[in-house]
Amino acid sequence: MKQQTVLLEPRIYIIICRILGLVFLTLLWLQDKGMDQGAILLVFLTIMAIARWRFNLAGWWAIFDALACFFCMPFWPNAAYGLAFPLFDIGLRGNILLSAPIAIYLLVFSKLSMPLAVVYIQAILLSLMLRHWSLQLKMYLMQSDQQRRSLYELEDLKWELMAAGALASRNAELTERNRIAQDLHDDVGHEITAAVLALQAFEQLWREQDPLAQEIFHQAQQRLNNSAGQLRETVHNMRPNIPLGVDRLKEICDGFTACPIKLMIYGDTLRVPAHSWRILEPCLKEALTNVARHSRATEVEIKLDVNPNIVRLSIYNDGVASKLMKDGIGLRNLRLRARAAGGSLSVDAKEGFQLICVLPIEDALGGKI
Repeated sequence: MKQQTVLLEPRIYIIICRILGLVFLTLLWLQDKGMDQGAILLVFLTIMAIARWRFNLAGWWAIFDALACFFCMPFWPNAAYGLAFPLFDIGLRGNILLSAPIAIYLLVFSKLSMPLAVVYIQAILLSLMLRHWSLQLKMYLMQSDQQRRSLYELEDLKWELMAAGALASRNAELTERNRIAQDLHDDVGHEITAAVLALQAFEQLWREQDPLAQEIFHQAQQRLNNSAGQLRETVHNMRPNIPLGVDRLKEICDGFTACPIKLMIYGDTLRVPAHSWRILEPCLKEALTNVARHSRATEVEIKLDVNPNIVRLSIYNDGVASKLMKDGIGLRNLRLRARAAGGSLSVDAKEGFQLICVLPIEDALGGKI
């Protein structure tokens, strides 16, 4: 593939054209019995061709090639064919004005034959085509580099957005915790505190056999009932309308009918933060979707392991792994989301297909939950 790309570069064909021109001029020199002036011209044009190959010479250097041909033409008429070299280089540079001295000399001092005109026209046309090709290739490479830079910037932006999403999710979770703590403190906490104080007063009055003891007891009982009601209401408001966390994973597994599923859960799933479930759930959906579409599996084994520092979700099926499963857009997006959360996502397609997602049990600032 690399060698094919090299052969498609315009500079390779420019070198080939110069070599063919030198070969053609050498044959003419041999046909004319090897005149000394022709040999000098051939050596000079060869040196200039090598210099242009090794260095980026300016376009006006073609004047030296033309002057060398002008010098040899009185002694060796076929040296006029050597003017194809400066015309070729002028065409590559796109500077037509440099060809004016050559045109004037040919019109004034030389008789232009049909073969000579064909060689000149061919040299100019080849140089213009190769110049156009070079410009098109340069533009294509610039666009390709720009697209590559834009892709890298987009990937970086996607990474930042995912990290910001995880941080926002964690902040929302902390905000909700603070709100619940505030509600419990303001409502339930005050009622329980008042009930405790009432019970302490009741205990003192009961010892003294005061008639107010029974009234104080009823007040404390009423406050405890109010606290229990407010606590039940708070818990009811906290309960989501749809299953979350491990319950959501169980619901997804129960709704999968393509093949049997074996779900195993280890550890305390309550320690897994909310933003991690938002990554584990789509991982499970993606893996089961691929099983239903591509793998032709007979069994799926799912393991959710919650350790003190990480949560690990492993989804294995005994089917056939396809290229879509290994290199799909869904897996690439999930891998980016896992990295943004500080974790990783990997696949193993040696025997069946296994997807493993590992996430840290840490908050957005690096502290453990």
